[in-house]
Amino acid sequence: MPYCVITADEKAPGLPVLAQVLGAAFSLDRDTAAAAARHCWGLLGSGLEAAAADDLVRRCAEFGVKALKLPDALPLPAPLSVKKVSFEAGAAVFTAAAGKTITVRREDLAVLAAAPVKEDSSKMVKTTEGPSGQEKAVRLGIMAVTGLPIGLGKSKEVNKEVKTSELSFYLDLLLNDGSARLRLNSGDLDYSGLKEKKTYSSQVNFRLLAAELASFAPAAARNAGLRAILEGAPLTLLPYDSLADLEKETLRLALARGK
Repeated sequence: MPYCVITADEKAPGLPVLAQVLGAAFSLDRDTAAAAARHCWGLLGSGLEAAAADDLVRRCAEFGVKALKLPDALPLPAPLSVKKVSFEAGAAVFTAAAGKTITVRREDLAVLAAAPVKEDSSKMVKTTEGPSGQEKAVRLGIMAVTGLPIGLGKSKEVNKEVKTSELSFYLDLLLNDGSARLRLNSGDLDYSGLKEKKTYSSQVNFRLLAAELASFAPAAARNAGLRAILEGAPLTLLPYDSLADLEKETLRLALARGK
């Protein structure tokens, strides 16, 4: 049976400590260990033989890190995109696409995990461009030599790739029985459930809604991103490079909670 090893506490150790553990356990150089620590989110190893998992747990203890050896976990359920959240009669009502609703009690939520993720996108646009500076110079030279009024050239329509980068905020909510994972995206939410607290900023509204959900389910495990939101700390300093980081952290919290 393959095993995984995770950090046991809800709050994972700092990156320098994790880098020391991983470097010692897997004989990694400093830079490789630091990169591995940045993206492990407390999930220190998976697919390990029993002896290797036991050795990793011992390595953790050497650096004062509480760790758990567990059977390898199944992946998280695919996220269900939520469009609106409201609170009614002591329950949270999540509205997904096509009006589907899921009613959740506070004790139903196992993990709340938020993260800022920078997303790059590109699209092709049509634009009109005049002749380049080099083309103009050539034509001016020809006119100077020949005296012929050939003009500077015509404008032309070209397709150009435009790249944009945007910071989006996500919040994943994992149910206790592992049957569903709900996902909120700051740019794709109806915030009317906030009522009088709603502002004109989607990011401020997202923070407010995240705080409401954390208050609604105080027993649920909270990730580093959500703790930063609740503490009013800067989110851009957190090492979430993609949604894969959020998913790995959510999985680790779910495993630690279900130990």
